[in-house]
Parts: sequence; C-alpha cells; structure tokens
Amino acid sequence: MIPRNLNSLRFGCHVAICTVFLTSSTHTIAQREIEVVRPGLIYGLGHVERVSRGSALIDLGDVHTLKVDERVAVIRPVKNYFVPIGVLRIEQTGPTTCRARRSNVVKPLPGDIIMFTREFWQLKTGPHFRDEYLKQQIIKTSAALGYSTFRRGDTVAALMRYQLNHPKWERADGHVIGYLEGASFGDGQRKFIEGLLKQIGMIREYHRVGGRTLPAAGEHWVNVMTVLLGPTVTAQHEAAQPVSDDEGLLEEEYGPSVRDIRRVVRERLFDRLDEELDLITYLVATLLENPVGNEHLWFIQQFGQSQFPALVRDDAIFERIRVIVRDLQGDL
Repeated sequence: MIPRNLNSLRFGCHVAICTVFLTSSTHTIAQREIEVVRPGLIYGLGHVERVSRGSALIDLGDVHTLKVDERVAVIRPVKNYFVPIGVLRIEQTGPTTCRARRSNVVKPLPGDIIMFTREFWQLKTGPHFRDEYLKQQIIKTSAALGYSTFRRGDTVAALMRYQLNHPKWERADGHVIGYLEGASFGDGQRKFIEGLLKQIGMIREYHRVGGRTLPAAGEHWVNVMTVLLGPTVTAQHEAAQPVSDDEGLLEEEYGPSVRDIRRVVRERLFDRLDEELDLITYLVATLLENPVGNEHLWFIQQFGQSQFPALVRDDAIFERIRVIVRDLQGDL
C-alpha cells in the first residue's frame, strides 16, 4: 500500500565516482534526533569485456578499489536506453580487471555496464591508496610463478588519475563528486550514460527522504539500487521511516498497492517500452505518496531527470497519465 506523506599514487585509476559534499546537520525525524552526514558519492564505471562459462571479465579491479565478494550492478544498453539486469559478486580481482562469480539469475553479456559506488569518506588519499595498493600486489604476486606486465600501463594511468582526482573530490560541492572509470569509459563514454545517471540520482533522492515507492520501479531496479544507493542514503532512508506509537502501531497506510499501480499503468500504456512503463509506474506511485499542486509540471521535471527526456514533449502521454492518476486517486 502507498503510505501517507512520507515527506598518489604514481599509478592512476579509472573510476567513476559520484559524491556528496561533506556536511553534517542535526535533524529530528519522528521524535528521533540523528546526525546526518552527507559525504560525496563516487561512481565506479566499467564494462563486461567477455563472458566465459557464465563468468564475466570486467575492466575494473584493485586499482578501482573493488574487493573480492563485493557486489556490482549490471546494466544493459539497449538501443538508446538502459535496462537494469541485476547484481553480481566479485570472485577474483587483478590490478585493472576482475572476474564475477557465475549467477543462476543474472546472465551478463559483453558490453554490459558495471557500476558500484563509493563515498568520499571510504577513500584514502592518493599516497595512502598507492602504498596500500602496492602492498596488496606484493602479497598477491608473492605466490605467483612469474611477474606479468599485462596492462601495466593501464594500472599506472589509473593510479595517477586517482592521485590527481582525490583533491578535486574533496573540494567538490554536490551529491556526485567524481568517477572511478575502467579503460572502456574513456573517450566520452560517461556522456553516453548521462540520462541513466540522472535517473539513478532521482530515485536515490526520493529514497533518501523516506520514500517507499522503489518497488514500483520493478524488481531489477530494486536489486541494482541496493548497490547504487550508498550507505549514507540507506541510513537516511531508514531514519525517515515512521516510528510506532506507544501502542506499537505504525502510521496507517492507504490507497492502491504497488501491484495495482503496475497493473493499471500497463493496461493503459500497453504500447510503451517496458522500461518506460517501469519509470512511469515509479513516478505515479511517488506522486500518490507525496501529492503536489501542479502534477503536469512535476512530471515534466521528473521526465527531464530520467533516461527518457523525450517524454517531456509527448502531450499524449501526459493526458493518459493524468487519467491513470485520477482513477488511482479514486481508490484513496
């Protein structure tokens, strides 16, 4: 049901990073006082290079801060938009590449985008990171039969980039402050996923302030966002949830369920792309949870922050969404 008013490395590394500037303020939420720290967010970005026996080789590795058993999100480019596929765990890491464990659920393909997040407080300064990385590699290679120089140039470049970027991330003023990028994300590849990053940011912000409509976006979006939200947003979301009263009762929920919203949207907009339907379902659920004065303007703003900005110019879609919202509000 929809809840009411949840209002130096000499070596360099390619990393995609999004950050939030470090500020802290005290907020009282539902009679609880918590200290909120908003560190900048950094995205790690790479690609699946090849798949062997179900295991994906990814162009992100130790130099990008990835560790064994960490989870990464898999997102697939489809024509001019992107589809979340799911989450993989890292089985083995190298300097600039890693290998994911086989999954019975997620079937990666070459070219799939791999994403993960770091917050600025999780990252060491350039010199400290370089020293830790070198120690790690000495331990890894001590048992090896020989020393390989494969991709040594990529490793040097990635470490150097890390060292140069860390001071910039520290000074950055915004939610997303930087990137840890694999070699495949050179030559403007980040611009290619700009709409995707905007949509992830939009979902993250609604989740941060306590919104509970993420399931309306679909199971695959729920899965990848567990990796892409970041620990601070996750903590803020939990802190913003309603507190039970003296009798242990939570705030009353009302209105159509997520299942009902998804059903109505798909019945009325059956001719749209599945990924468009997931976005619209999520936005309709979010609007029902937090009503606004000008719904048309609100949808224009949200579509502009999504991977489907062309919907802003689709007058027919707005009329159909207006009817969907009206009918669902009749169930409130």
